[in-house]
Amino acid sequence: MALGDRSPRADHAARTRKAIIDAALQLCASQGFDNTTTDEIAESAGVSPRTFFRYFPTKESVFFFGEYDFIRSFATLYLAQADDVSDLEAMRATFVTLAPAVARLRRRISLYLKAVESSPTLRGRERSNHQENAATLAQAIADRRGLLTPDVDCELLAAVGLLVMERALAAWADGPSRPALGDVLAAEFERLEKLLS
Repeated sequence: MALGDRSPRADHAARTRKAIIDAALQLCASQGFDNTTTDEIAESAGVSPRTFFRYFPTKESVFFFGEYDFIRSFATLYLAQADDVSDLEAMRATFVTLAPAVARLRRRISLYLKAVESSPTLRGRERSNHQENAATLAQAIADRRGLLTPDVDCELLAAVGLLVMERALAAWADGPSRPALGDVLAAEFERLEKLLS
């Protein structure tokens, strides 16, 4: 088997996972997360409730699948940025580099934002994930600065960077198909840099 090839079983699992995610996003965005059952999601995805729970331990977990991978990708790319650029510039360049992969998920992101808005449960889980993501970013900033652990400056920059990313993502997901997500992100970071200068 060539490197990168997937088995039929892996392909089937990926298709099943995608069907469950798409069904959950569509249903929860239209009728609210708290009003949607896992049985409804499973039926819409064409799988049994048992299969649903084989892929996702809870209804909430469907909404945060892959988020950790994105944050880890950010940390890796951020640490690869040139040493002669500021931490903020490195953060902007990293988010812009990752933007094309995120942009392919535009419809999912728009549905996700609607579903989260519908539910205190999801908003709470998102807040918890946000704190974990900020801690991961703060550690990457600390690593870039040669620190063993993040100081308050690293934590603040991580929190601000995530906020800028979230603002850009929300504006892009709800706006017209153009401009590109990378352009929206770059503009948001430029706006921040002007405010700080």
